[in-house]
Amino acid sequence: METLIYKALDYGLALGASYVEVRWQRDVGTVAGLRNGQLEFSTTYFSEGIAVRAVAGGGMGFASITNTSLEEVLNAVEQAVKLAKAAGKWRKSPVTLSEENMANFSYTVPSIDLDPVDVLKVLDESVDKMVNVRRLVANVWTTEKRVVTSDGADVFSKIPRIYVYAMLIRHEPSLGSLQRDLFFGGTSRDSVEGAEKVVEEESKKLSLLLEKAKPISPGRYDVVFAPEMTGILVHESIGHPFELDRIYGREGAEAGESYIRPGNLRIRIGSEYVNITDYPAVPGTYGFYLVDDEGVVARPKQLVRNGVATEFITNRQYAAVIGAHSNGGARASLYSREPIPRMSNTYLEPGDWKPDEMIKDTRRGVYVVSYTEWNINDTRYSGRYGILEGYLIENGELKHPIRGFIEVETPELWGNLDAVGRDFKLYVGTCGKGNPSQGVPVTMGGPTFRSRNLRVVP
Repeated sequence: METLIYKALDYGLALGASYVEVRWQRDVGTVAGLRNGQLEFSTTYFSEGIAVRAVAGGGMGFASITNTSLEEVLNAVEQAVKLAKAAGKWRKSPVTLSEENMANFSYTVPSIDLDPVDVLKVLDESVDKMVNVRRLVANVWTTEKRVVTSDGADVFSKIPRIYVYAMLIRHEPSLGSLQRDLFFGGTSRDSVEGAEKVVEEESKKLSLLLEKAKPISPGRYDVVFAPEMTGILVHESIGHPFELDRIYGREGAEAGESYIRPGNLRIRIGSEYVNITDYPAVPGTYGFYLVDDEGVVARPKQLVRNGVATEFITNRQYAAVIGAHSNGGARASLYSREPIPRMSNTYLEPGDWKPDEMIKDTRRGVYVVSYTEWNINDTRYSGRYGILEGYLIENGELKHPIRGFIEVETPELWGNLDAVGRDFKLYVGTCGKGNPSQGVPVTMGGPTFRSRNLRVVP
């Protein structure tokens, strides 16, 4: 494989490319599903191939193949260079890549020795018997990559992952239905330790919330968000709009645009207490990696510092656009997908409040633990988040469960933040973006925090 990869690099350069990148990737895994205790499916899967990117004639081209014979790989190189030159004719400015100290090492994460069916059986037995529908899916797989570039990167990685999804529905004809979606995962078998307890507790809550939750009176409330809410808010209103390709419009017809404009990058996002980071190299996490798919070493990306946008998630192409270095944000989900700027583990950094101190310090408010559906507009400026588990706060005490929605604009959400907890938790997710679509493993979260005077409606 090594000889083949380096022949491909040399061939691309001989065809006139100024940059060639060859990535071999193999994914092998087992996925299984249970529905109401019955095995729906269990199967193994395998994908392997080579991706080639080239910069030539002012443009960038991408090609991928499943046949890894030398002849087919060289054909892919020809196609990538040809596409790059064709694309370059239509560009206003040529594609350039940021200068980087390219990585040159290999790393392997210990394998995850778990059977998805066994994992699901344990979780299924933990679901409260009052739940009407329980659907569980578990996926255990290993991704191997070799990334080699014509400017010096040569990185091999082998990373196992486990992902578990639980959909729980409680239905009572006289009251309606509630659905709880739970996600677990990471890069070690410890990632799902304790999941059965969470499933048991969350499934029991559905009956209580369905029976007891009251529609909230519309108005302005001080809202205390638990870490699960912090995660979805950070991911949608900070993570996505901080992807630099999105800011420059590349995702305009796909995943969307950003409220941040190319001519005004260093905008104020929130109050002085808002510090938000994306860091791939957190051990054991679902979004873990040490080197991105362009051969750049991952490091913490300090997206927001003291409320001001300070850094963006980028690859080498868009880093060059703003005269910066890449921060190792290029990821590809499969060998057949190109690496683009993506989140990894994105979180609000902890403060010094205890969560219960925020409750006691709130005269009239809402404490939101978890969400149902959420909607956010194309630029990630305006969002609407459905409350699954939430409670009214009166004079510093939690009262009855409530149901409703939080309608908020991003500057208001983070600008009204006045307290950040010292607790911290990350939640698993699959982030979608790109065309063809790419879903990549991520986590999102942080501590409990409070934002004042937000609009809450029934």
